Amino acid sequence: MKNIFVVTALLLGLLFGGFTTQACDKGCTMGGNYMGILPQFNKHFVGMRYNTRSYTLTGTHTHMMNGMPHTHSVITEEQYSTMEAWGRFYPTRRIQLFAFVPYVMNRQTTNGSSIHQQGLGDISLMANYSLINTGDSAGHTFKHTLQVGGGAKLPTGAYGARHNDEVLPAHMQAGSGSVDVLLNALYTVRYKQTGLSTDFTYRFNGEGKNRYQFGYRYSGSTNLFYWHKAGAISLLPSAGLYYEKAKPDSYHDQHKMQGGGGALFSNLGLNAYYRNFAAGATWQLPLAQQNEQHITSANSRTQFSISYMF
Repeated sequence: MKNIFVVTALLLGLLFGGFTTQACDKGCTMGGNYMGILPQFNKHFVGMRYNTRSYTLTGTHTHMMNGMPHTHSVITEEQYSTMEAWGRFYPTRRIQLFAFVPYVMNRQTTNGSSIHQQGLGDISLMANYSLINTGDSAGHTFKHTLQVGGGAKLPTGAYGARHNDEVLPAHMQAGSGSVDVLLNALYTVRYKQTGLSTDFTYRFNGEGKNRYQFGYRYSGSTNLFYWHKAGAISLLPSAGLYYEKAKPDSYHDQHKMQGGGGALFSNLGLNAYYRNFAAGATWQLPLAQQNEQHITSANSRTQFSISYMF
């Protein structure tokens, strides 16, 4: 039992350790892979999920008119949406495999002028190993599950798309053009119908063909949940915190001084289960963010999912 609490403390320390209230700069693609509370352990599933996040950036632009400088505000709205097919498969009792196939829809609007880009994104493959799993044991009052694993994000998404004969910025592309390494850990403890779920993901981003490299980034969440049975339907409401942080991007080995940052969000979620089907929704509200160079505001985020378990 002592070891379990040590593991929990380490995960929470990784999640909130070194927290700085910074928001990412213009061209933010910091959003991490929020796994949320997954459908039932020890079952395969396939499904779809949709998530969207957006940012509002406010700056100024100065130009000369009649020999005099004129300054006006520039407001940019950026929205990143993903429709994703995903699934989990258990080849053995302790190993689970994940696959994520996203379709990306990006939009940037500046003072009424918009840029759109959409297409197949970068496919991710991951594998987790269960170090501890007492979730199905009747001999334990507290049910524990600890999984660790990793994987890779592959450069399957389109990269190098153009607008008005100019290559779009890296954050507007459907893919990153790089191979990225993913590490993650997931711990869940449950007492009767109440539980706590904590997860952590670290991404080592590789360098793309044009030598642009997104900064390393990590994200994590901790959520309190309650399992409620209502006839043939099971409901699982949850609430907690989500944190993400990204280091500055680099181009030709030169760091972008205004890139990177971090943000803390609150989580509100609801999952519903009926026979072999599961559906869920999550809403994230920003709590803390800051940027010294540009006024960048992360807006609320939403995620919806539906899956079939077998």
